[in-house]
Formats: sequence, C-alpha cells, structure tokens
Amino acid sequence: MNLYPWHSQIYQQLTHSFLNGRGHHALLFKTEVGLGTELLIRQFAHWLFCQEKQLTEPCGRCKTCVLWQSGNHPDYHLIESIDGKDIGVDQIRELTTKLQQFSQQGGNSVIYIAGANRLTEAASNALLKTLEEPNEKIYFLLEAPLQSAMLATIQSRCQTWLVHTPYVEQAYQWLQPQFPEYQVAELQTALRICHNRPLICKKFLESDRLQERKTFLQTFWKFYKSGDVWLLFQAFSSEIERQCEQLEWLDSFFTDALKAKLNIAAGWVNPDLQAGIIPFSQALSAQKLLKGHYIIQQTQRDLLEVNAVNSELMLVNCLTKLAVEVFN
Repeated sequence: MNLYPWHSQIYQQLTHSFLNGRGHHALLFKTEVGLGTELLIRQFAHWLFCQEKQLTEPCGRCKTCVLWQSGNHPDYHLIESIDGKDIGVDQIRELTTKLQQFSQQGGNSVIYIAGANRLTEAASNALLKTLEEPNEKIYFLLEAPLQSAMLATIQSRCQTWLVHTPYVEQAYQWLQPQFPEYQVAELQTALRICHNRPLICKKFLESDRLQERKTFLQTFWKFYKSGDVWLLFQAFSSEIERQCEQLEWLDSFFTDALKAKLNIAAGWVNPDLQAGIIPFSQALSAQKLLKGHYIIQQTQRDLLEVNAVNSELMLVNCLTKLAVEVFN
C-alpha cells in the first residue's frame, strides 16, 4: 500500500467506516501542508474504485485497478486551481454535466477537489447543489488547509477528517534512513524548524538549508553586534518565499532568546545555537525581545499580503527597526 506511515491510521479508519456501512458521500480532508495528504486521498480513491477489495486494500488486479494504475480511469475527476487562479464556477458546471451521465465503468465515480478553499462563492454554491442531492456511487473528496475558511454550508454537508502532523518520533524514523549522514540532533533540529512536517523537512535537508540557516543566523549575530543593516540585508534571498523562511529562522532566534530569558529550557527550535542565544537574551529585556518578534512577524505578513511593494524596502525597514528600536 502506497502510503506515508503517518497516514496509515486515518486510512484504516476511513476504509473501516465504509466497510461497516458508515461511509459518507462527501469527505473533507483538512490538513497541514507538507504531509502529502494528496497521496492519502488518491489511495482512498483507488480503494473506492476497486471491484474486488481485499478488506482495506485494493486488489490491484481488477479492471478498475488496472485503469487506475495506468493513470487513465475515466470516472476519476480532479478539480484544482488552474494557473494559480481560484476554482471557478465553470469548472464545477463542467463536472456536473459529466456526473449526469452514467459512470463509464458502471461502478463508483470519484471527484477529488484539491485546494477546496480556493472555490469561488459561485463555484461553492454550484457544488452545494450537487452535495445536497447526492447520487449513489458518486463520492466527493475535498482537501483544504487546516486553518483555511470553508463555506459553512459546504462543510456541513461533508464528513470532516483532520490530518495532523505526525509524532516527532514517527517523523524522525521516516527521515533518518534517507539522511544517514546527519546526526540525531541535526535531524531533530530540522524537524523543529519545519514544524514537524516530514516532506517539507526532506526538501529542507536535500537543499542543504540546515547549514544555510546556521550561516544566516551567524550573519544576524554580526549584524546585532555591528548594527550594519546592509550586512544582513545581503544575506537575504531575492525570492519572497525564501525571504519569509529566513525571517522565520530569525524569529525563532528571538523566541528561543525569550525562552532563555524566562528560564524555559524546553521547546527551543535552535538548541545548537545556544552559545549565541543565551548572551543575546541576557543583553536584551523581555520587552525588547518581544518587540523584535513583532517586527519580524509583521514583515512576514507584509511580504505575503501587500502587493506591488518592493520587498527589498520591507526588509531594509525591518532590519532598521531592529537596529534602532530593539538593539539600542
């Protein structure tokens, strides 16, 4: 079965609910990013299609399994954002037209709506009509970020399944064989930086960003000692997504320093940098550390939410505020 280990339990619960006659025609998967939940949804879709299920596993041999494995099942419909745009009403209307016909294989039809939070109001209302009058053998599998808002009427007609980050030990056991060159403490630090999201952590390690983050924070230390805004500004990426990531590294340095200030030993993101964090926390008041935290978080929000503004000016403004309002 092609699943990540942190999906196994929820997959078993899903399939057993259907085997015991408690299946629902519309399932909403609310998930953290970086968990590969689309793989869980696709595996469950495969199970729904299989005509000779081996309890919780598809047989892999029947006609529908063969079609699925070829990536060419005619009764599987994927609805997703196109070119970064919201999911529009025309996409839902086109789907509705297809569903009015009998399934080509005479079995179940499965609709996977990836990023269901991107449905426009018109698209949501069009989908709602279909969800309110479910047809037998048609299943909707909706996926949306855990914290995203969904139209209440859509959510009320779905059975919601929450997909959370795995336990630290489970995530570590999955990562460790893939990165034997890293020490235990390094992998644990990488997981904390990535909020225990295994797939994001895998990409993080593959691109050598663990060392990049350490070098960046060492440059921040030099900036703190010298007040040279240009020094740290040059260490930032030109890409907004990477800039936000670097600001998150910076913010974790401040929050660890605040924990040190309050004599909190647990929950540090950067225990490997305590040689710099402890004197940093001793030199600044808790109020100054909190102010630095707020300045960094506001800059992250501005980078993501404010359009048509030069991100370089935002970063310079952030670093200048840290130098003037926090370090002095």
